[in-house]
Amino acid sequence: MCGRYLFLPDEQIEEIKNILQRINQKFYGTPFLDKLKIGEIFPTELVPVVVASEDGKDATIARWGLPIEGKKQVIINARAETLLEKWTFKKIAHQRCLVPAVGFYEWQKQDDSKQKLLIKPQDRSLFYMAGLYEKINLGDDTEIDAFVIITTQPNFQIKPIHDRMPVVLKKEYEDLWLFEKGDEKILRKLFETVLKPYEGEMEIERINE
Repeated sequence: MCGRYLFLPDEQIEEIKNILQRINQKFYGTPFLDKLKIGEIFPTELVPVVVASEDGKDATIARWGLPIEGKKQVIINARAETLLEKWTFKKIAHQRCLVPAVGFYEWQKQDDSKQKLLIKPQDRSLFYMAGLYEKINLGDDTEIDAFVIITTQPNFQIKPIHDRMPVVLKKEYEDLWLFEKGDEKILRKLFETVLKPYEGEMEIERINE
């Protein structure tokens, strides 16, 4: 699974700068902007995501985690292999988003303890994880988008650490993930093509807390 990830406001990375500028414009004067989380991201926090719009791509604020009716817990991950089998995800299969990150966290078992690890592609300072989103009501007539991060089988580096990993999209698949339209057959082909373990080398850093 993916239970935490990292997003940092690096002014040297043009994409990050553009995402944050757009969010500042769009949410200026709203409580959502005050609650926007940057840094180590936890479930239920409000964070930047990228969605499709009439003009192309648009950055917005979304909550990490879909609600579960009658429960306080949220759904933070969706398995790539069963997206079209589970109604929770099938009904929003056309509402896809890019979740920007500079790394994600996993914990590796070591005897009686766990070692926190920060994992990121070696050749990319910013990457996007595949997500699905929907609009939710926060209970006070306030609406916001909420999303899940899609997970897949681990690649060779993650396999000794965990049996799942987030889908880190190839650069050439980012627009396809956002904009592809069609029936279930087309969606199934899209998912089979795009939602695969990351093929490149990954940098794994031990984090001491």
